[in-house]
Amino acid sequence: MNYFFLAFAIILILISASMILRKRTYKEVDRLEEWKNDILHRPIPDEIGKVKKLQMSGQTEEKFETWRTEWDDIVGVILPDIEEKLFDIEDFASKHRFSKAKQLLSVTENRLNGIEDQLTKMLADIQILIESEEYNRSEIDIVRHRFMELTETLSKKRASIGEGFPSFKNKVEDIEQMLQSYDASTNDGSYIEAREFLVQSNSQMGEVENLLETYPKLLVQIDMVIPADLKEIRRGIAEMEEDGYQLEAFSIPTQLESIEGNLASLREKVTNLQCEGVEERVSEQVDQLEKLYEVLEFEVESKQYVKVKHDQLEKLIQQGRDEVDALLAETLTIQESYLIPQKQLSAQKRMRNGVEELSGQLFVLTDLIEQDKQTFTSIRELVDEWQEQMKNLLDEIDEEKATLFAMREEEWKAQETLEYLRDKMLDTKRILKKSNIPGLPVAFIEKLNESEQKLIEAFQQLDQIPLELGQVNALVKEAVSMVEENNVQITELIHRVELTEKVIQYGNRYRSKSQKVNEQLNEAEQLFRQYEYEESLQCAVDAIKPFEPDVISIVEEYMPA
Repeated sequence: MNYFFLAFAIILILISASMILRKRTYKEVDRLEEWKNDILHRPIPDEIGKVKKLQMSGQTEEKFETWRTEWDDIVGVILPDIEEKLFDIEDFASKHRFSKAKQLLSVTENRLNGIEDQLTKMLADIQILIESEEYNRSEIDIVRHRFMELTETLSKKRASIGEGFPSFKNKVEDIEQMLQSYDASTNDGSYIEAREFLVQSNSQMGEVENLLETYPKLLVQIDMVIPADLKEIRRGIAEMEEDGYQLEAFSIPTQLESIEGNLASLREKVTNLQCEGVEERVSEQVDQLEKLYEVLEFEVESKQYVKVKHDQLEKLIQQGRDEVDALLAETLTIQESYLIPQKQLSAQKRMRNGVEELSGQLFVLTDLIEQDKQTFTSIRELVDEWQEQMKNLLDEIDEEKATLFAMREEEWKAQETLEYLRDKMLDTKRILKKSNIPGLPVAFIEKLNESEQKLIEAFQQLDQIPLELGQVNALVKEAVSMVEENNVQITELIHRVELTEKVIQYGNRYRSKSQKVNEQLNEAEQLFRQYEYEESLQCAVDAIKPFEPDVISIVEEYMPA
């Protein structure tokens, strides 16, 4: 019984699947049928018929017949065959041959896609043909008028064009031939081909017009301007060499010959209207000549520059000698009072040697200037380099002078600082005496003595001859640190002593509370008399804390700020 139900269920599933596949196949057939009918009813014949309005001969007639044949083949052969295939697909589906039906569906859809591509190309070609005829008809008069103006312009400029006229004439004849080919193609109905001739002739007219504009300018540059510049530069070189200028290093004649050699090939290209890149090459020659002019002008300018600078250099070297001599003399004077580091003395020796070395270089420069042994441009570079070195050396000498002067200032500053510290120490002692504290802890006494000793040591070092400022500055720095620290600590100590005394006095009211409190306060007084102020304060606070936990704050409120 179970097998029966299983078989029955399988049969139901198969029947359901078959129905679904059949329905899906019929739906696809309907879609393809609708697509086929859409193609069949498109106004393709009307589009093809538009071509009949054109000259029905040659290319146009050939294309018309091709398109009409293609459409007749689609309508009369391909689409009916597709119709039969759709019937076959339905038949296969009804017989449950779904695999075969699916295969035919794919083939049929591909054929319809092929028809779509064929029609798309056909309509595009029809549009191109019709538009070509329209554009040709609207543009031909403009192009012919432009050609007439071009021939007239060429005729007027014949004299200025000279040797290039035959090349221009050939180009114009080529354009004329294209226009004749345009007419022949149009009369033959080959509108697309005619369009190509028209566009090409119009483009070439633009090229010829540009050539007519640039050709004379290039020829003037090649035949007149550049040769004149070459002649002018050669004349200038000859005059400068007569005046003693040494110009061989610039290799100007070689460059002029190279430019002159380029002109012949450039002229040939221009005459043959091969002007692409020629304008750029001509500009390069002009730029090169301009640079050569600048080289010669700079050489003349450099000669004047060097002559003027030479007198200034003589003054600079004398200034350097005077200043380094003054520096060394000042150093000898200062050495009587100060100990100058060996590194500083070595630097001064190097400065003196530097002045002597620059003096020797100036002698060589003078010889170069007077003997005209090389270009003034190169001498100018040497002069500028020498001047820069001299300036740097003078700056070093000035800095060294400032360093020597600063030694006196450092001495004065150290003297003032030590005197200030001495007064500060005296003030600290007066404050201690005025405070009436019982005495100082041993550590404080030792620090005060150490500060006084450091101050004495610094004063003694300051009196040494020669004076070593480095050692003095180090001692002064130590003394400042110690005196300032002592001053702060003494101020804090006085405050703590007064606070301790007030706390003990405040605690006297609690002596009767207990024997322990009385003993602790007695101990605090004993420590106070032994200058153990911190221990004394702590002992007094411990005694009073059970009655006044915040006794220090209470006492400080009544103490003067």
